[in-house]
Formats: sequence, C-alpha cells, structure tokens
Amino acid sequence: MKTPKDFEFLSECIFEKFHERISPTTLKRLWGYLSETTTPRKSTLDILSMFVGYDNWKKFTEFTEGTEDTEKEPIEEQPTEKEPVEEKPTEKEEGRNRKKQLSPAILYAIIALLLIGITAGVCYQVFSKSSDESSAYTLKIGDTFSSPHEYLKLFGIHATEKLWGQILPRHPNISVWGPNYQHTEWHNEGDKSKMMPTITEYWKPEGVDSDQIVQRNIDHFNHNSRLNEIRITFMKNLVDTNYVYLGVYRMSMELSDSTKVVWERVAEECDLNKLDYLELLRN
Repeated sequence: MKTPKDFEFLSECIFEKFHERISPTTLKRLWGYLSETTTPRKSTLDILSMFVGYDNWKKFTEFTEGTEDTEKEPIEEQPTEKEPVEEKPTEKEEGRNRKKQLSPAILYAIIALLLIGITAGVCYQVFSKSSDESSAYTLKIGDTFSSPHEYLKLFGIHATEKLWGQILPRHPNISVWGPNYQHTEWHNEGDKSKMMPTITEYWKPEGVDSDQIVQRNIDHFNHNSRLNEIRITFMKNLVDTNYVYLGVYRMSMELSDSTKVVWERVAEECDLNKLDYLELLRN
C-alpha cells in the first residue's frame, strides 16, 4: 500500500464484495498514509473485519486478544524514601512507554490493516488474472484466422453458406465481413501498408456490359446508404492466405458515391464481451 491507487483498489475490492463503501481517504487515515488522527467508526471496523473473514469487529478483537502475547511484563520495584529521585527516562525507554500506551483499538486496527493488505494483494492477483483472460476476447488488428469458421464461432455464428458476410446475432445492422483483398469482381482496394484504414469496394468483373456495371454499383451504393451498417472485418490474402482482423468499419458518406462504397475504420479493437457499443459507431 504505497500509492493512492493502492487505496482506491482496496476500496473497490471491499465494495465489490459487500456493496459497502469505505472511501480511499478513510483507508489512508487508518493506514497512517495521511497525517490525520481520527477514530474510525465501528461500522467501518465491522466491514474491515468482515473483509478478512470475521463476522464483525467484536469477533475480530476476540480472536486477536486470544492470540496476543500474554507474557507478563516485570513489575518495577517502587523506590524507597532513601532511594534517589527517579532519573529521567532515556529516549529508548520513552519509546517503549509510548508503545505500552497504545490503545487496544489502535493495535487491532494495525493488525486488521496488515491482514487487509495481504487480502488486497490476493485480490489484485485474481483481478489481474481475470483481466488477462478477458484480453483473450478482444480482437486486435493483425489477429489471424485460418478460415471464416474460426472467427465466426467467436460470435456464436455457425454458418455453412455466405461465409463472407454474416449478420451478428441480435444485431441486425452489424455484420461480420470477410472480403478478399483485390477481389476479381469487388476489388476491395486500400493501403495495405497501413492495414487498410479504408476499403474501397466496387463491382467491376471482366467481360460484363458497362451499363450493367454502372447500375450494379448504383444499387449497391443506395442499399448500403439505407442500411447504415457496421462491419467487423476480416480480410483474406492481405498478409498471407489467412484472414486477418482489420477492425470495425462503417460506410463513409463523404468518400462514397454511386460508383463505389468506401468503408472507413472507426475502431481498431473489438471487445467480444461488449458488442452492444458497436451500435454507437453507426452514422
């Protein structure tokens, strides 16, 4: 417990466990981190006792009283009239006397805080591990997958057809998109060196009448303009023959026109546990 963040973390641990709030400032006072002398409330001591495994402050003090060193201190002989006047105690003796004068409440608080520190360390390790595990469910640019089936199952999608574009369950305006880089019909062009900040999509296969091409691209532009869709994008053949995750894209209304649809990246990471936030990225 060396920094303000340590006390904030302990306060959050306590709230997470009991839904009772002990402020970081109160913890700092108890710990001696702040140079303020205040007596903690019994309700605060009860919560701290519960945090380290006891029913309340009374139960905790009963336990600590039972485990304290019960060795009796030697009884000092009283001076007789003939003895000289008592000499002034040395600094070491004064220090020992001050320790003897510490109230039981302060001693119990010190013991409680030490136990809380140990528990907080355990909590930190648990939360850190949970954080590491949750990172496994966050897609980052450059993550690769050998097939559409491999990344679709992350979203609970088990498809056998139309693997390049699947609607996200419970999100009709979000799809999982798997285009091919420089496709022979849809092209899917962009800056490969920057991992495709935009993807320009237009339909132009060889050997097809130009009027048909024009009309198809007009229809495609109008359709996507109305749909206002978000696409979680995995592109094939960009880095190698695998699919690489590129980010979350939406249609750029400024760059798109009746001849092409330009998709712009609006988020690099995709937290699979918080997909609802993607709705906020739509135009």
